[in-house]
Amino acid sequence: MKKQLITTSMLAALAAPVAFAEESDVIDPSDLTRVYTQAALFVTSDADMRASAMFTGAWTEDIQFAGFVEGNFGNDKAKVEGKDKLGLDYQNGRAQYFQVHAMDNPLMPRVGISTDLIHMNGEAGELKGSGFDDTTLLSIGAIALINPKYTFGAMVFPNLAYTTGNVMGKSADGFMANLFVTQPIGDAGAFIQAWPEYFKVTGDVVEMESKAFNLMFNAPIKQNRTQWLMTKLQYGSADIVTPDGKEYEGDVELKAEIGVKWFF
Repeated sequence: MKKQLITTSMLAALAAPVAFAEESDVIDPSDLTRVYTQAALFVTSDADMRASAMFTGAWTEDIQFAGFVEGNFGNDKAKVEGKDKLGLDYQNGRAQYFQVHAMDNPLMPRVGISTDLIHMNGEAGELKGSGFDDTTLLSIGAIALINPKYTFGAMVFPNLAYTTGNVMGKSADGFMANLFVTQPIGDAGAFIQAWPEYFKVTGDVVEMESKAFNLMFNAPIKQNRTQWLMTKLQYGSADIVTPDGKEYEGDVELKAEIGVKWFF
């Protein structure tokens, strides 16, 4: 039985961290502490679809914000049959508020805080007809940009979040940790981004844990960088203990994703 890997950083189309980019700035999504008004559409190797959108603004010159929403959709009937087909059955979604602060700090020039509301359909995909309640989690986290002066020119972003809520209707809490590393390629804007990801929540009768390593290659399609090709590979697994006490150990899987992101 395949498991859904919960991701917050997000992020990852994730990524939803931010700092504000002035109109004169060159669009640079490689920096997770820069945010732009945007929309994106992705398709995965198991035929799921993900749509996302972000809007941005500023409270002051040094404090900016972003709102982010995304939804994942698939084909429940095909998943039950073990097939990969496109579909519009709701699987899970996320809404995030992100706020970034410019810091007078040579080590961490920008620090952001985020609040995520994550929802997973308890009967999506292979769980269709299981009778499980939905999973709803609130995650509060922080991310920082380490000055590239101290990281050999690469951009490094540690990210940690506390998570609490209901897993399949049962109370649980835990944490999520990521370490994003971004390396530009050439002068056209293309970049590689890699990060390990760990997530775990536990309760009296439920438990959910996932481990993954992610690798992205992204490049602009248009010269003005308003349209980008986004690709991602995720290698990981997820284990779960359901409310009825059953334990499921997920197989390690390689999942690919490709999409297009538009900046406005």
